[in-house]
Amino acid sequence: MSKKRRGRQWFESTGVLVLGRTRTVRRSKTISELLFTRRGLMVWVLLLATSGALWLVLADCFYVQQIDVLGTVRLSPAEVVQATDLAGLHILWARSATLEKRLLAALPSLESAKVACKWWPAACTISVVERKPRVLWEEEGGEFWWIDAEGVIFSVSDVVSDQNALSEVQGYESPWVVQGPLPRDEDGQLDRRVRVALSELWENGGDVATFFYYVPGRGLTFINEHGWRVFVGQGAGMEKRLQVLGLLTSSLLERGVTPRFVDVRFADAPYYSLTNDW
Repeated sequence: MSKKRRGRQWFESTGVLVLGRTRTVRRSKTISELLFTRRGLMVWVLLLATSGALWLVLADCFYVQQIDVLGTVRLSPAEVVQATDLAGLHILWARSATLEKRLLAALPSLESAKVACKWWPAACTISVVERKPRVLWEEEGGEFWWIDAEGVIFSVSDVVSDQNALSEVQGYESPWVVQGPLPRDEDGQLDRRVRVALSELWENGGDVATFFYYVPGRGLTFINEHGWRVFVGQGAGMEKRLQVLGLLTSSLLERGVTPRFVDVRFADAPYYSLTNDW
């Protein structure tokens, strides 16, 4: 069919549009888009990690403020805390093994130490076992030291001037007293020969004096109940020396002899003097 419009012919046609199913094909992501997505993820991860690190470093809850000290007898909790340098330390640096070594090195009076910490909120518990002093040693010049059964030497905080005052000090069980120069070994502890002598005297359990003098070259000496000075020496063999001392004392008393001193350092050859003091 045609129409006339101003001298021009126009043709129109009709037809049928068939609608069917169409398939949509998704466009695959380009390499740049993939990189952008991964980069964005990495940025977020980095931001989160940085924020977490800053929080870990700056947050007060990760700095040790609460410290509990258990087991002290003579030491104060403040002394223990100060020796560890733990107060205000970041929990990342609160390493138990390091703190325990530092504590034992700073406080020789401790036999053992255990440090346990938790992260959040940062807090630590210090458990200690103090050494039990067996001897109070008074050096010339009035300097006092405690010595335990293993020969470890540690300082006395509160100076005790006489044996009667020892019972007033909390935590002590009638330690012995020794006066004289303090013999130390290469490690700074009590000389092994003196330690062995004292240990054997403790184990003897008999009626032994608890107040001794130490004489370099001669060892331990004491004044017995008869007023005699007795040299028992140092090193092993104390039990035999005490047996010889008992026999010799009985013999001297029976004969009415009053010696100035008795020397049983060499149990096979004891001797005494009626004239000399040493």
